[in-house]
Amino acid sequence: MASVSVKDEDLPDVVYFRFLDENGRISKESIKNALIKPPYPAKYYWNVILFILALIVFLLWNFGVIPGNKLGFFCQDPIFSHKYEGDTISATTLGLGVALLPVLVWFSVERLRQGSMRKCISLKCFFHFYLFAKQFIIGVLGVGIVAEIAKTIVGEHRPHFFDTCRPDTNVNCTPGSYISSFTCTNTLVDRIDLIDSSRSFPSGHSALSWFTAIFCAYVVQRRLPSHIVGTSIKLLMLGICVSFGLVCSLSRITDRRHHWWDVLAGTAIGISGAAHMIRITERHYRILKEQLLEVGERDIDEV
Repeated sequence: MASVSVKDEDLPDVVYFRFLDENGRISKESIKNALIKPPYPAKYYWNVILFILALIVFLLWNFGVIPGNKLGFFCQDPIFSHKYEGDTISATTLGLGVALLPVLVWFSVERLRQGSMRKCISLKCFFHFYLFAKQFIIGVLGVGIVAEIAKTIVGEHRPHFFDTCRPDTNVNCTPGSYISSFTCTNTLVDRIDLIDSSRSFPSGHSALSWFTAIFCAYVVQRRLPSHIVGTSIKLLMLGICVSFGLVCSLSRITDRRHHWWDVLAGTAIGISGAAHMIRITERHYRILKEQLLEVGERDIDEV
């Protein structure tokens, strides 16, 4: 069986995730053992623990168990007086898009690049997919956590705050006077919706959608040469990726779910996070290609 020797300590985790056998080589059996046979390296257990803790804190924030900042408002302020009319892009739709778009983009790119589905499931493609998928998951979690922390700290009201919360002190007050203390009186919505009405800044939809859009566009640009499929097909795929970020973010303004500055801040978080993760991914990809794939590219294709 063909295999490739790997000794360099600078190789990314795709190699050191127990993919090496006792002879320091990569083979089908060593990969199978790494994926399905514990124990895994200790740092992966720590990653799972930290992820669970972050998820718990996220849920406690969203259900109001951990209280966030509670800003006041100006009596009958028009920027908070819009009607709540629902979401064009719901949280479920956003989650499906963030989960499925990278996978669809990856396999579409590889199918066009390789010319056959058999090559898309080769060992070499597995290494590439592992690198991209790992950095994407880390990045999207990081962007989501940053957005949630900011929402909890700032506590800005949404454009439909008065319609959703119906604060008791906004009824018989002097227009333009500042109100620092209030209680939501709307009994027709859930408690979590009342809490969410004061979690406008920044836009989580914008942060997650733009991170996904830019990272997917990077995959298209990095893995799909124009001379193989033509410039038009490549531009079309790039446009689809960017459109995901545009539609998800701009719909938050038209739905009156966020102020424009919330969307701008969320977009900045998403694009900044994507740029950072792309830089890390590019470094790992370059190392893997130069020190592993270029050395034994023919062997890896035959494994």
